[in-house]
Amino acid sequence: MELWKTLLNTAIERSNISAVASELGYSRTTISLVHSGRYPGETRHVERRIYEVYSRVECPFTGGEISIMQCAERACGEAPTSSPMALKHWMACQRCSRRPEMDQEGKQA
Repeated sequence: MELWKTLLNTAIERSNISAVASELGYSRTTISLVHSGRYPGETRHVERRIYEVYSRVECPFTGGEISIMQCAERACGEAPTSSPMALKHWMACQRCSRRPEMDQEGKQA
């Protein structure tokens, strides 16, 4: 099962579909259809929002908590050239054991 589906299932089990929909900023109907696998459209925006809200990791570089999407975007993005601190952070991400892999579409692999 894909990670975003596991995160969604866990969130729903902890509370209910209505509460999760509210936290994600979507209607109860949308989340219910996505959860049941019957959503007729693309789910990539819902997937991204699920990662943003429910998937958190501790960043060894900053010592703070960030979303898995923020982690992936920094680690898998281009090396920043405008700030020495941003470049140090990016370089640390390249060696990090928590570094997520991204596919060509920017989705977590």
